[in-house]
Formats: sequence, structure tokens, C-alpha cells
Amino acid sequence: MMLRTRVLATSLAMALPAAGLATLVVDRVRDRDLRAALDRVVRSQVNDQTRERCESDPTWFLTGPLEGRPEGGAVVSEDPDAIPPRPKVVAQPYELFAYDVQFVGSSSATPRMPSEYRTALRQGQGVLLGPFETPEGTGAQMAIATGWPRSICTYLLGRMAPPPHQRATLVATFAITFLAAFGLAMGGGGGIVRRVRRLAKSVRASATNGYPAIAPDRNTDELSAFTFAYNDAVNELRVRKARIDDQDAGLFRLVQTTEEEVGVPMRRLTDTLGALALSDPQKRAVIAGVLGDAHALTSRVENLAAATRLRMSGGAGIVPTRVNLNALTRRVAASYLPIAHAVGVTLQVSVPDVEITITGDETLLERALANLVDNAIRYNRPGGEVMLTLASSATDSRFRLWVSDNGRGVTEEEFRGLTAVRRFRGDEGRNRRPGAPGLGLAIAREVTDRLGLQLDLKRPGTGGLEVEISGPARQTPDA
Repeated sequence: MMLRTRVLATSLAMALPAAGLATLVVDRVRDRDLRAALDRVVRSQVNDQTRERCESDPTWFLTGPLEGRPEGGAVVSEDPDAIPPRPKVVAQPYELFAYDVQFVGSSSATPRMPSEYRTALRQGQGVLLGPFETPEGTGAQMAIATGWPRSICTYLLGRMAPPPHQRATLVATFAITFLAAFGLAMGGGGGIVRRVRRLAKSVRASATNGYPAIAPDRNTDELSAFTFAYNDAVNELRVRKARIDDQDAGLFRLVQTTEEEVGVPMRRLTDTLGALALSDPQKRAVIAGVLGDAHALTSRVENLAAATRLRMSGGAGIVPTRVNLNALTRRVAASYLPIAHAVGVTLQVSVPDVEITITGDETLLERALANLVDNAIRYNRPGGEVMLTLASSATDSRFRLWVSDNGRGVTEEEFRGLTAVRRFRGDEGRNRRPGAPGLGLAIAREVTDRLGLQLDLKRPGTGGLEVEISGPARQTPDA
């Protein structure tokens, strides 16, 4: 998960509980204050004046909805069956109702005493305080025993409505607290993300420009400490890189010297022995062994030089130039024709009339192709054939250069080992497991990969093995 996503998730995880907690605290404080106010008001009503007023005018006692109350108190009708007018039931912010000992209300507008309050008051609890649920929100209600025996006002029930827009206020409290907490968390985490991005940008620029030290920021925290640690690591890295470059340069000079002093004479010896084998068929059997050993030694020296160039850091061993694949293919075929003739293998080459050129390292590409031809001859059979073919496609401007043989081929298990994708290490020549790619094939695979080409191994239905190199090319008429 990206750091920015983590900061967003953490901010949400912090803001939601904070907003919920703040909303709960505000609601609890409001409820506590509401109950405290109701308790003071109701207790203040337990006095002789309230009792006299309640018992003298029970119908119009403090029931809250006092609209329509006649002036001067209740109206006495001459008709004994006349019922005083019922007050209008209009809710008020504060209401007070009276009940007798049987919990019968003194007014037609008096609500029923809650059952849990009746039970508690009968059990002797003098004061009860709890929530009062309304469509607008939650208020408070309080029941109290007045201590006035045989009175129609034995119990009083006070109700206080919730503040106006209570739910909207709680929603606004939650939203404001959430936005504030989320903004603070994102502000703090966003600053860290921006600093990490600046640090990553400085590190990438340092890697691009040869690992110079990066400037620390003005803060003094763990990220600043990382900057100093990076600078220390860069200093050590430069020292090691300089040492590795010196070692690579020394190794390359040594290999070049070995190739010039050993490889060149061995190649001349191989060419001489090959020409002798072609000119004197009677001595071919005698020369074949010596020619094979000389050729094997030459190939190892040249593979050593190629491996050294591939192992050099920063791609310094690769020198891209314009490569004529027609000439390169003919040159490899000519150098391996005596070897194939000496071991009884026919080597054929097919090159198109159109000149095919690519951009790459000619020496490494020639070594890769030579290794493929060498394997095709080495693992063939007496009387076998090796075909070296270069072709091009006019439709997609790509070339195909493949080496095929009709030898014993490889088993399915050996083929899986040969096609295993892995980077060149340089110790493949020590691997003697059946089906495992050797140094020659490993170098060919690494060369094609470094030059942006593709190397594929195939098992033809007629037997043998086919290895193909392909990639983009330029075509010109062959002079």
C-alpha cells in the first residue's frame, strides 16, 4: 500500500472515532445540563403555593398547554353536568403534570405516568429522572413524590423538551469535528508524504548523477536522519564502485592481453589445422582430435573475453556499432566449416541477397552466434547436418537468424532446463547437469538480451534442435 493511501486510511480511522466521541460528549453534556435544569425546576415546585394552586384548580394546573384558559380561573356553570373546556394540547418547552395516589392525572391533557416510574414510586423511590423521547429528539423527564398525602397532587411529572434542532446540531457537530480531525491528520501525514517524495526525488537524482550527496531538510527527525545515513552510504558506495571499476578495468586488460597473446595464435592454429584437414582427407582423422582441442581452447578464451565484457558494470563492455549480419553469418560459417568437416558434420549456410544490418556489438553478437553453431556441431552425430540461415521479413522489418541441426535432439526435461529464464552469472561452464545451459548458451542468451534481441529454442518435429535470434533490422540491396 502506498504511503499516501496509508495516510488517508489512518486519517479516516482517526477522524471517525474522534467525531463520534466529540458528538457523544456534546450530547451527554447537553443531557446532563438538561436534567440538572429540570431537577431544579421540578423540586422548586414542591411548595405550599403550588399545592394550593393544584388542589384548587386541578383541571388548569401546570399542564403546559395553557392556551384557552379562562381569565379568573375555572368557569363555574349553572349546569352541574357541564364540563369545563379542555385545554388545547400544544407542547411547551417545559411541562408539569399532577397525579393522585392512584396515578390518575388531574387534567385531561395529563399523559400517563410511565409504568417504570409508577413501579419505582410505589416502592418508595422519591425522585426519578430519565430521558424523554420526542419526534424532535431526546429531552428529560422527572417524577417526584410531593409528600402530600390524600392529595390529587401526590406525584408530579415534569418534562423538558429537547433543544430546537437537536439532531441537526448533533449531525453538524459530528461533521465539523470529523472535518477538523481529518484535516489535521491529513495535514500532518501529507507533510510527511511530501517530504518522502522530495527525499525520493533527491535519491533518484543522486543515482542518475553518479551518487552525489543529497542536502538534508531543515527538520531534525527520523527522515532527516535517513538523509545523513544515505549520504554515508553513498560515500561508501562511491569508494566500492571505484574499487570495482578498477578491478573491472584490470580484469578487462588481463583478458584482452590473454586474448591477444593466446586467442589470436590459437585461432591461427585452428585455421591452419582446418585448412590442412580440408586439403588432405587422409589426415583428417589424425587432425580432427588436435583441431577439436585447439578449437575448444580458442572458444574458451573468446568466451572468457565475452563474459568479462558482459560482467563489466554500467554496460561499459558493450560497444554498439552498425553490424552487417550477412557478412557476420558468412564469417562464422567459414570459421566452423573445418570443424564440422573434421567431425563428419555437414555445415550449410543461407544468406539473402538483401543486406541486413542492425545496431549492436559486433564482437559479442559474433561470439553468441559462434556458440550456437558450436553447440549444433558438438552435439550432432556423424553424418549429421547443421543449417545456418539468415532471413528477413519485408512486412515488419525484422530479421531471423537461426541455427538448426538434425542431431539426437533433447528430451522434454532437458528442453525445460535449456529454456529456463535466468540471468547470466559466468559460472555456467562448471555446470555438468544434463539439459542445463552451458556457458556458450548462457552467453548467447545474455548478449541477445543486452542488445534488445530475442532468442528462442525450438524442438522441430523432424528431430534435433533449433535456436533462433530475431529482432528489428534495416535492409539495403546487397552490393
